Amino acid sequence: MKKVVVSLRALLSAGATALLGALGFSSCAENINNGMAEYGTPTVQYKLKLKVTDQADQPIPGLSLKAIGQSKTSDAEGKALIEGRDTGFYKDHEIVVEVKDIDGDANGVVKDQVKHIAISKSDFTSHQPKGWLNGTVEKEINLKVER
Repeated sequence: MKKVVVSLRALLSAGATALLGALGFSSCAENINNGMAEYGTPTVQYKLKLKVTDQADQPIPGLSLKAIGQSKTSDAEGKALIEGRDTGFYKDHEIVVEVKDIDGDANGVVKDQVKHIAISKSDFTSHQPKGWLNGTVEKEINLKVER
């Protein structure tokens, strides 16, 4: 009986070693664009100048615009400024802008929409990594929405 317990323990130990070894090595990527396995969160500082217009190029006030965890309301000229940090690397990526009509019929009914905005390396105004900050993006974004 003692021999069976010892061999079962050895078998479980060898199996656990093989499993943990395989899982541990698979978490490391060979491609640097996938990010590095480190402690912390890389971030990008954003300054997004949004302008919302309809199909006739008329500005739309009173819309909720949400991006990078921040929410602002468009002014009388359909403009809003969203600033803040979000997770990101210094590479081409995209951000999501959610558009919601929060004033009802006051400025016309606008269909709630989600817009995907491409961010390229040329949108970075600075790239001087300091700790986990990967740079600053400043971008003017014109959003066309449907009434």
